[in-house]
Amino acid sequence: MGQRRLALRLVALPLLLSVSACQITWREPVIEPLNTNRFFDSALDQTCEAAEQVVQQIGLSIEDVQREDNACLLETDFKVFSDEGENPMDHLARVAMVGVGGFIGGRYTLTVTTRDVRNAGTRVRVTSRIEGYVNEEFGYQVLRSNGLIETAVFDHIGTRLGEPAQQAR
Repeated sequence: MGQRRLALRLVALPLLLSVSACQITWREPVIEPLNTNRFFDSALDQTCEAAEQVVQQIGLSIEDVQREDNACLLETDFKVFSDEGENPMDHLARVAMVGVGGFIGGRYTLTVTTRDVRNAGTRVRVTSRIEGYVNEEFGYQVLRSNGLIETAVFDHIGTRLGEPAQQAR
């Protein structure tokens, strides 16, 4: 019985050492960054006014607007996602990468920055901050946007200005 245990240990030890040397590597898929910049062939005041109208059209209230000689910054209050309605921008799972998170609600806010471009026209940058609500203990968690809100804002601005947005590279 003692020799059998010794033989088993001599066979098992190299096997255990070789298994521990093996590693399983999980590789996460590469997430491409969102391109949240677009160019428009219009004056700064015109583009900034169109951005304000679009933000109000999609149901966001404007918290702050700052205008300077060559830039305009627009910030909105948070809008709470609903579970009803046809508008895809009203649903957390449609506008953010939620993964397996057990979110019971959410909200988002937008920042729209408009700047003059030297060669005429304006560059617009739309940034959405999307948060999913987990529970009282964890509160709101910041989520990554899938670009739906930003694209909709660019499309509406282009419609108001009468031109398509040109993606920045």
